[in-house]
Amino acid sequence: MNDIEQKKLNGFLSKTLKMEAEDMASLYNEAGELVSLTAAEKADTARVAKLKDDNDSQYKRGQKEVASKLEAKLKDKYDIESELTGVELIDHILSEEIKKVKGNGEDITAHPEYIKLKLENDKSLKAKDKEWQKKLEDVEVSHSKQLIFSKVRDRAFAELDNLKPILPDDARKAQKWREKFIDEFKSFDYQEQDGKFIILKDGKPMQDSHGYTKSFEEHVKETASDFFEFQTAEHRSSSANKEVEGKSITIKNDDDYVAKMKLAQTPQERIELLNAYQKTKK
Repeated sequence: MNDIEQKKLNGFLSKTLKMEAEDMASLYNEAGELVSLTAAEKADTARVAKLKDDNDSQYKRGQKEVASKLEAKLKDKYDIESELTGVELIDHILSEEIKKVKGNGEDITAHPEYIKLKLENDKSLKAKDKEWQKKLEDVEVSHSKQLIFSKVRDRAFAELDNLKPILPDDARKAQKWREKFIDEFKSFDYQEQDGKFIILKDGKPMQDSHGYTKSFEEHVKETASDFFEFQTAEHRSSSANKEVEGKSITIKNDDDYVAKMKLAQTPQERIELLNAYQKTKK
């Protein structure tokens, strides 16, 4: 790995995983070669754990808020002044209602007010339990999707690096293009099976033009080809000719470049677009 590639990778890890320079240094040997991703994996694990803790805290705050509103309504309806909460408050209200009719020698459990209060309480608790169970399930689904997409993102970047895309020399611009590339993966769902990712569209595995399940690697390559040209011997030896050809193409901005790249039909067209784009950034 050369200095430019190492700088790009370190910039990405610092931005996405908040890794310190000391931790990133442990990824390389003395020759500057990438030898271990252990520190990056630990940083990502810590990030996911924090995300789960934040979701749990939000759920608990929501439960407390719902309980407080219900307790306030009960106190107001039955004209109760008490610092009690939860089940203790319900017991206290029931006790007070029992006292109101106890002197009549009635069967308290058959009293209309007793029955009404109990039914209202049971109904309210069941509704809130169902509501918060749904919210908890939504949080768990969201957390699960974020966790698997984190793995998808890392694998997609690794596959992209293997393809050796031609990126701007400026690390910030290069990272921006990498982020545009990974945004294309957010419109799909994923399942992980035996270390491989299955791409889901409308709940079904994505298929290629021959009706076979499309592999993740194939999907990465097709997506990357819409954004990048890849390093080849021909590209390095004929850069001067390509610069001349690129002069006839006008690139207005980044979005215009992405749109034209997707419409390009041949590798030559993409190379000319890339050269024209790079000229606009000089």
